[in-house]
Amino acid sequence: MPEHDYVEVRDEPFHRHSFENAYARVYDVLIPSGEATLFHRHTEDTFYAIVCEARLRDQTFGEEPGGDGTIPAGISICRPHRSEPLIHRVTNLGSEGARMIGAEIKTSPPVTARESLDAPGHALRWEAERLRAYDFALEAESETGKFEYPFAGLTVALSRASLLVREPGGSERIVSIAPGDVIWREEPAALSIRNVGTTTYQAVVAEWR
Repeated sequence: MPEHDYVEVRDEPFHRHSFENAYARVYDVLIPSGEATLFHRHTEDTFYAIVCEARLRDQTFGEEPGGDGTIPAGISICRPHRSEPLIHRVTNLGSEGARMIGAEIKTSPPVTARESLDAPGHALRWEAERLRAYDFALEAESETGKFEYPFAGLTVALSRASLLVREPGGSERIVSIAPGDVIWREEPAALSIRNVGTTTYQAVVAEWR
């Protein structure tokens, strides 16, 4: 590829497509140690959740490489690429693979929540025009009790866990979770979650507005 070319983000090889629906397009970014993405363009507002700590260099197209930085695991942000398109290249300077989940916000769902979520284990991290983000933590052998997600949204797991999920009607199931796993809920849902594993479960929950 010529030096000054770029690709759309959906065509960048390290941005691996996960799934897409009317409201979101989700991709899993995995950059091996010492590798760099192609220059690629973002044009949709995008939610990012950092799955593992990474030392990265970010270079905007047509500019010199920016400063190096370490991003801790668990950080989540929303970048307004629709109003501020970005063409850049990211290099992994660390000794391990860098991984994050990206989710383009295509449109708002028909049902949204007016107020921020008040539920066990959930803490509002930040609020943007099209998104709210919550940190979710549940200690081993702890249970949330019944609560409701009154919105469509995406959960990104940050740790490995075994969860007993109870849903309306009395159904229940054990869900095995690994870091980077994603769960999309398109409609409001009432449920209860018990951590039946031996370590604290951590996740980021993104609420579409």
